[in-house]
Amino acid sequence: MTIEDVIDTYGDMVTRICIMNLRNSDDAKDCFQEVFIKLYKHGMIEDPDYLKHWLIRVTINTCKDYRRVFYKKTINIEDVLIQDGKKDYVLLPVILDMPTRYKNVLYLYYYEGYKTDEISEILKMNINTVKSRLKRGREILKKKVGEDDE
Repeated sequence: MTIEDVIDTYGDMVTRICIMNLRNSDDAKDCFQEVFIKLYKHGMIEDPDYLKHWLIRVTINTCKDYRRVFYKKTINIEDVLIQDGKKDYVLLPVILDMPTRYKNVLYLYYYEGYKTDEISEILKMNINTVKSRLKRGREILKKKVGEDDE
């Protein structure tokens, strides 16, 4: 698999994670490039499952590093909503406003379809922590969506 194949296969996922964490499409583009530069320097990973997990982990960490240095509190929700017409983005703006500890777990569970044990492995955290963050994240979502309905 070439770097171009990896970008074609996983580029949308990396972009969504970058936008979700950085909240700005320009910053997300910079972070996207940084992730694939890291992959290039690291060397190609042959196992597709490990490659996807590696990309998610590196993308989240790169976003954290980027935020630490360059973070700006701006977001253009339209950038997020346009990314993939096949996905249901009704809750994504609400998820974007959540603390990172819940945001990443909810995104991986609902938008990428990972199970809690897989999320635990990807994020390198205890499975019970993943479950509790999912539970608390759902509670926050219900509360915020309920506020919008009133």
